[in-house]
Order: sequence, then C-alpha cells, then structure tokens
Amino acid sequence: FQIETNGTPVKKSIDRGSLLDLFSKCHWLFPKPMQIYERVQQLRKGGRMKGLYAYFAYGSNLLPSRIFRRCPQAVSYGAAVLENYRLTERLYADVDYCPGSQVYGFIYLLRAADIALLDRFEGYPRTYKRYVVEVTLDDGSEIPALVYEMTEETKAARNGMPYPEEYRIMCRDGARIHQIPNYFTKKRRKSK
Repeated sequence: FQIETNGTPVKKSIDRGSLLDLFSKCHWLFPKPMQIYERVQQLRKGGRMKGLYAYFAYGSNLLPSRIFRRCPQAVSYGAAVLENYRLTERLYADVDYCPGSQVYGFIYLLRAADIALLDRFEGYPRTYKRYVVEVTLDDGSEIPALVYEMTEETKAARNGMPYPEEYRIMCRDGARIHQIPNYFTKKRRKSK
C-alpha cells in the first residue's frame, strides 16, 4: 500500500501477519456491518442467524488480536453479561455456576469453521466443554451464546493454580479495550 508523507507517496510493504495484527487491533473500532446487525436482531427475536454463532469470551479471547488470530472470520459484536456464573482462576480463566454472580465478557460472532478452530485452541472436549447459555447484552436483550467451561477433570487438576502473568495481562488488556469490568488486575479467588 502507499502512504503519503509530506505530499510524497512512499511505498511500504506489509506482510500478512502484520496486516492481520493491525486489523485485529482496530477491527473492533469500525461500525458493525449492517447485515451482521440485522442477523443479530433476528436472533434476538428468536430467529436464526444463518451460519453465525454468538460466542461469549471472558478470558484471553477478550483480546481482539488473540481471537482474530485464532478465528480469522470472527466479527466483534458487543459487551455481555453471563448471569449466575462466576469467574474462577485455574491457571487459565474458567466459569463456574454460582447463583447471584456475574461474569462480564464480550460477544464475537463466529462461523462454524471458526468454532472448529476455537475448539482446537481451547482443547475441546478434553480440557474445556462447550455449551450454549443465555447472555444479556448491554441493551438488556438476551441471546444464546456459546461458552467454554473447564471439564471436571481439568478443574480438579488446576485448582489453586494462579494465572501466568502474560495471560493475566492479555485478559486485562482485552477487558480494558471492551470497557467491561476488569477482574484481571488483581488475583482472583481460587476454586474450592
């Protein structure tokens, strides 16, 4: 591509990885495409989204550059809350059913191919199980969304293990970018 400096065009080459990284850092800033918006509106009314699935990210996948590297076709949608669950530190972020608690996260819209990729990154079905939950969007509407929760075996093996610092920073930065409550600035409660 070309960049003009002081009126003089300068050719600058950029490799695909850098372009993907640049796009993933800025992708969430751009307005959502109208067709995606309309499909989500249909979903809110009980309709189907024709090949798009809502995914509730609550850990390192909050960071746009991470999720877009893992799921290249992902589309940012918006902040959401998972009611009656709590965030638990078990080496990596996990959720546990806990009436009265909340987990703040972000919705990405994924295609089936991206879900298959994400399954591999998350270690589904051995490390994490995947299921559908109702999440509440910032406008108060509820939509079904995919969520990953550690399997019972993984929970038992990782109980009491703190986040690696690099992981905690990714989660913290993702929460800041999406302007959701940030539980990654200090040590989280460990599982029982």
